[in-house]
Amino acid sequence: MRGALILLMAGGIMAGHAQGPVKVGLQLQRFLQRPHEPGEHVDLFVRGDADELARTIAVHGGVVKLAMGGLVSASVPVSEVNALVSEKAIAGFEFALAPGRALNDSMRVKCHVNEIHQGLGPLHEPYEGDGVLLGIIDTGLDLTHPDFQDAQGRTRVLHLWDQNLPYDAQWTPQPYGYGQAFDSTSINAGDCPSIDQPNQYGHGTTVAGTAGGNGLANGMHKGVAPGADLIIVNNDLGHANWTSSVTDAVKYMCDIADQLERPIAINLSLGSYYGSHDGLDAAALLIDSLLNARPGRVLVCAAGNSRGLPPYHLGYPIGTDTSYTWFRYKANSLLGIGAVYFELWADTADLNGVHFGMSADRRLPTVRHRSEPTWRTVQDALGQQVVDTIWSFSGDRLGEAYYYAELRGGQYRMDVAVPLPDSSSYYFRFNATGTGRFDVWSADALGSSAIQNTVPAYVPDQALYRYPDTLCKIVDSWACSDQVITVGNYNNEQVYIDYNGALQDLGGVEGAIANASSNGPTRDGRIKPDVVATGDVTFSPAPLDWIQTLIATEPFKVAPGGYHIRAGGTSIASPVVAGTAALYLQKCPYAPHNEVRSAIINSAQGDAFTGVVPNALWGHGKLNAFDALVLSDPYTELSVFGDHDLCPGDSVLVSGPGDMVSYAWNTGDTTKGFYLHTGGPLWLISENASGCKAWTDTIVIEMHDTPTTPVIVQNGSALESTPAFAYQWYFENTPIGGADQQTYDAMFTGNYFVQIADTNGCTANSDTLFILVTTMQYDGGGASSLSVWPDPASDVLRVTGAVLEVGTRCAILDANGRTVRRPRPGGSSDGRMMVDVSGLAPGRYLLWIDPRPTGAAVLPFTIAR
Repeated sequence: MRGALILLMAGGIMAGHAQGPVKVGLQLQRFLQRPHEPGEHVDLFVRGDADELARTIAVHGGVVKLAMGGLVSASVPVSEVNALVSEKAIAGFEFALAPGRALNDSMRVKCHVNEIHQGLGPLHEPYEGDGVLLGIIDTGLDLTHPDFQDAQGRTRVLHLWDQNLPYDAQWTPQPYGYGQAFDSTSINAGDCPSIDQPNQYGHGTTVAGTAGGNGLANGMHKGVAPGADLIIVNNDLGHANWTSSVTDAVKYMCDIADQLERPIAINLSLGSYYGSHDGLDAAALLIDSLLNARPGRVLVCAAGNSRGLPPYHLGYPIGTDTSYTWFRYKANSLLGIGAVYFELWADTADLNGVHFGMSADRRLPTVRHRSEPTWRTVQDALGQQVVDTIWSFSGDRLGEAYYYAELRGGQYRMDVAVPLPDSSSYYFRFNATGTGRFDVWSADALGSSAIQNTVPAYVPDQALYRYPDTLCKIVDSWACSDQVITVGNYNNEQVYIDYNGALQDLGGVEGAIANASSNGPTRDGRIKPDVVATGDVTFSPAPLDWIQTLIATEPFKVAPGGYHIRAGGTSIASPVVAGTAALYLQKCPYAPHNEVRSAIINSAQGDAFTGVVPNALWGHGKLNAFDALVLSDPYTELSVFGDHDLCPGDSVLVSGPGDMVSYAWNTGDTTKGFYLHTGGPLWLISENASGCKAWTDTIVIEMHDTPTTPVIVQNGSALESTPAFAYQWYFENTPIGGADQQTYDAMFTGNYFVQIADTNGCTANSDTLFILVTTMQYDGGGASSLSVWPDPASDVLRVTGAVLEVGTRCAILDANGRTVRRPRPGGSSDGRMMVDVSGLAPGRYLLWIDPRPTGAAVLPFTIAR
């Protein structure tokens, strides 16, 4: 190992400082060594106590833009970074030089969007995104395209931040300190110079059009949420520590949504393949915190388009046998110089038991092992750079291996670099032994070293070679977060008519996965992407000048009418889902992001192409936007606690579903339940905490008329009611048992009325009649056949001449003819009737007995005490 730290300089390698603890990785070192303008700032993710960091960063002229827990996103003067590194409040940095990458009529059919625009059942109304904000973080927008204007020619863009424009005291938004921002007034006035970045071929415009183009240019290729208002961030893809510019953009959009008190769905068809691929990086965590801060915020992103690249993920369990993998020299690496370079990621428990080291093998004319590694552990490089010279067996210097490791929560990130080696044609082998595992993502196309995926058969230790695989090819950061909806791409239109009316056939199979659509899983084994949507090929708006160029040179890429071009990739699949999220938020404006994500995932469909889902290529299946919105419908059944038929004066308790925050009955009532006193149709519109409305079916409560008042016709003690469906006779306001016929024979002097009912159960009462009963005898015999004893009685009255029979009833009436007791008769040992009269006050009474074979009888008796 060398005794001095080797610094990577723009002009080569030269000695600088002694080895020792540092907080800065190789990529941030390289950035700081570049020439910078006076006063230039750099965006950094900084770890430590958030309050202490804010104070420390302010001392050094910086500003904190976003904070959570032990992490902040800050803008710091480049000239102050080295001084900031020495501050005790600083636990570490996250910084990357990897740049951002820019990753529909048929689409609306395949993804079941048209049904939503039409408001087909069980939806109760159409949705096109009205009232919702649609945020597009991409390469800009052609503001002059008619699909982004209303019918009066006014812009649909409420706010636009172009991060690429130079600082301007009037237009640069704070606290970000870069780019220029404009509102719709400035845009309509022509004060906004932002355009879709020419070197991205209309990427931002096609993405925005897929999500929310209104089709006003020629009535075709309308996006998913054509009624939404737009917020655009023209992203600086070359921004130092690029992911920080994305977190800035998300915060910018969320702040505007808060000011306008509107929900927002954000699309990110940008990404980087570098990083930990576990959603635990600073940018992903800060975006998660923004999404969790309040409901009505959803973020959707593209999974990436790298599945067609050669294998570039390396990850395997390490054993006691020394395994190895070759990495190749990259002439223009992320470090800005020729180097072998890659990042290594591992959970702490998986790397603590691993020994590793770099060595070199000659590649031409045949592979030959030329050196042995100097073995290291992660603890050697934790928080400091170590440099080992790679010596050949003959004593020649072949290069120097740099290692720098840092702890990020429960994970290690380690830089591994061999800058400017002695020969660019060598294979540099990364050797590992021990117990554990790690993951590396590295490829020439990504700005780092290609991983050799073939080994000549004659290499003696080829059995120990570990090959790169095709797993985990999705982009990093937010795309690996469980809070974000990550989208893959399947084939949309493969045969279409072009601008000149010619038939074009791309040869793909509609419905099959697109060749480039990136697959998961995440580093920690979770399913990503979440769903897939239509991408290749979708027609979408593009910058008008670019369309004219294509018409002149490649008209087969332009749709008839000359306002839309063919687009594809997960960049186009993602805004289909973002537009769907906007439609969901129109229906349920307070829905938290996890509710929207769950609805989209749970409604996704499998088919013959997807196979069994979920899986790491198709996620949970193909987007079904219509079913996602239907899933948002709350429980809607009405409860009626009683009969649906009411009579005048009646009421019935009705209730809506529980767990709702508002109720709007067609009666004007606004509580969950109430007593209904009127008839007619009844329905309810209720709303849950997410703002999802629920429409119940209409039920009919029938209010019937009161029946005609019955009239009693009296003939002595015989009473008869006018005809009705049912009858109940009353004596002294008490219903008479068994008196349920049209006629009734009064047996006692007193007040009688009849209550009749119609077929609906509604009742009416007759007037009350006073009936004087002047004789009391058996219907079938004289009173002389029955007698009571003892008379007077005190406790028990016996009836002589009466045999107790099943069903015999009796009543005791006072001198005024009012019933005072209805005793249950008993029998004596000789079968005669016994009546309990205990407790009656002294006086004269009548005993009424019914039925007997000879009819009812009334017998007088006296109570004496």
